[in-house]
Amino acid sequence: MAENTDEGDSTTVESADSPAAPRSHSRLLLALAGIAILLVGVGLGLVIQASFADDTSADEDQPSANSAAVGFAQDMTRHHEQGVAMAQEVLKHGSGDVQVTSLATDIMLTQTNEIGQMQSWLSRWHQPFINPGAPMAWMGHDMAGMSTDQDHADDHSGHGDMSGMPMDTPSSPAPGPNAEQPPMPGMATDSEMARLRNLSGPAADTYFLQLMLRHHEGGVHMMQYAADPANVSQDYVRDLATAMLNTQANEIETLKTMLASRNAQPLPMN
Repeated sequence: MAENTDEGDSTTVESADSPAAPRSHSRLLLALAGIAILLVGVGLGLVIQASFADDTSADEDQPSANSAAVGFAQDMTRHHEQGVAMAQEVLKHGSGDVQVTSLATDIMLTQTNEIGQMQSWLSRWHQPFINPGAPMAWMGHDMAGMSTDQDHADDHSGHGDMSGMPMDTPSSPAPGPNAEQPPMPGMATDSEMARLRNLSGPAADTYFLQLMLRHHEGGVHMMQYAADPANVSQDYVRDLATAMLNTQANEIETLKTMLASRNAQPLPMN
């Protein structure tokens, strides 16, 4: 096979493997990267512009410090933070049960996202994340009266006699008048959180389910109050409260089913 060795032929044909080809390819990639960065910058600019627009509209309807909107965002943030902490504990120390792990993960992610939304409102409203007053005072509630109201506990079906439970199943007696009280209805006390941290395996799974069921049920009244236009004028606050109600209604049924499968009873409302 003859080779073309004609030295007089100065014509050079660039092949795909020649050094010039990679250089051209790199320049093309750099150009595309520049276009992508430009588009990202434009997108961020639009987002920032929209956020400023949102802030402007929010300032026109900024709730007062003692309003239901502010109180709900502050107290539900605190309520959610404990829910996230409980989910984290069972994910660390539980048995690894697929259903428990899935539920705890969903609760942790959903409530973390909702905390972010509520704290963004509080920042925009120039309000502190922590309620400086009495919890749920924005609802006209006396926490001392709510916490010891036995009728309130009796309203929850299945929350009562804990006898007959297996010995390895965590249980709690009905709270007495001198019992440690939670910050808000349904929330775990410091001693209950300490107990959850000290449990492991299936016992941690069951106690988590019991605490989370009571926790969800205890927060329903706040959500219902905030979802009512008569109490909150901000539609985005009402929308989130309604979404919470829908999500937690489904999770409450799931929690009850999972407890029943373990022959465990719900905890009495505190």
